Amino acid sequence: MIGIRGQLTLLVPGVVAIALTAVAFIAVRASNRDELEQFKELNLTALEALSVTVATSVAQNDMAGLDTVVAHTAERLSPHGLLELAVIDDDARVMAHSSPEKFNRVLTDPFTQQALGSEGPTWVREGNVLRIATPATSGIRWATVTARFSLAQMEEAFAVVRRRWAMGTAGLFFFIAGALFLGLNRVVIRPVRVLEHSVRRMGEGHLSTRVPSLPGREMAELSDIVNRMATALQSERENLEHTVADRTRELSEANARLERLAVTDGLTGLFNHRRFQETLHSELLRCERHKRPLAVLMLDVDFFKKVNDSMGHPAGDELLRRLAEVLSADLRQTDLISRYGGEEFAVLLPETTKAEAIQVAERMRESVELKINEGTRWTQRITVSVGVATFPEDGATAETVLEAADQALYVAKRQGRNKVVGAKAA
Repeated sequence: MIGIRGQLTLLVPGVVAIALTAVAFIAVRASNRDELEQFKELNLTALEALSVTVATSVAQNDMAGLDTVVAHTAERLSPHGLLELAVIDDDARVMAHSSPEKFNRVLTDPFTQQALGSEGPTWVREGNVLRIATPATSGIRWATVTARFSLAQMEEAFAVVRRRWAMGTAGLFFFIAGALFLGLNRVVIRPVRVLEHSVRRMGEGHLSTRVPSLPGREMAELSDIVNRMATALQSERENLEHTVADRTRELSEANARLERLAVTDGLTGLFNHRRFQETLHSELLRCERHKRPLAVLMLDVDFFKKVNDSMGHPAGDELLRRLAEVLSADLRQTDLISRYGGEEFAVLLPETTKAEAIQVAERMRESVELKINEGTRWTQRITVSVGVATFPEDGATAETVLEAADQALYVAKRQGRNKVVGAKAA
């Protein structure tokens, strides 16, 4: 069996031709990737710039301006292969389109759903079409801008380049191969290509691929080494994947537990003071931006100290847990209730006027009086006093609204307890 050195001594010209073919193939593919990346980045930049204007138009409810912006942008991007341009809302309904007849349609394709769920730009290639989407944000997400671009012109240019490279390389190959004996293909080309294909498949992650038996002592030894390496890598990857999956799951569970503990009151299961303050500040910003009301309730258990003194702290803890259940039952999913401290609770009611908030507070007060004392085991009748304040009527900041609700609570206490008192606007 002739060795690899002997084979290469005879077949160097053929190897040169093969090398040139590989270089040409890699160069064309690299150029193709670079051009596609530049094409994507260029159009993504244009869409991101458009998204700023779209966010402003949607925020101001300027639909006519939005249609104009989309039309002008579509006209400007048409030379770059733009097929269509659309602005959609969170329900995938078309708010503006480069083709007016598609207005108000609902897009249900997977890419649109993926784009709506993404916080940043999204793109995908579908044959000779590149789809790009980017969120239109201005403080919050107002809409999503999507576009389809044709890659036909780019692909045609690459096809021409590939044909020229192929023709030149093929000519050189056949010229050199003509000077060699007919055993070239069997001795080197086929084994190398089989090995190349197998190794490429392994490099792409298909570690179950194995190199078939190859002619020549050196090639046979090399294929055996590659196969043993692939077997070892496959085993290591499987072990690593199991380990990573286990650690990831454990970390996610630990993070979730920590996050819950950080914002939850351990006794009642309600949100704690920290979470209430964070939500209050964020809700005030939202209400200020949208000119909407926000109500704050401060609730305090009347004569709670007497329960602790007469029945002990375990009974007081049980009462607080029962109160948390009763108070939560009268709230909406959008509302937030927290244990503010001790026997005091705080409630946020978004999109709620003072009159509506007082009604909610009255229902909560009545629920406590009826349900907590039903079949009572307490040494006294359990009631709560409630103070109500609203933004912006009673305060323009978190501190002033809380102060107004707290003062109203003190008024309820002074008036005999078991009352709901609304803050007096300054």
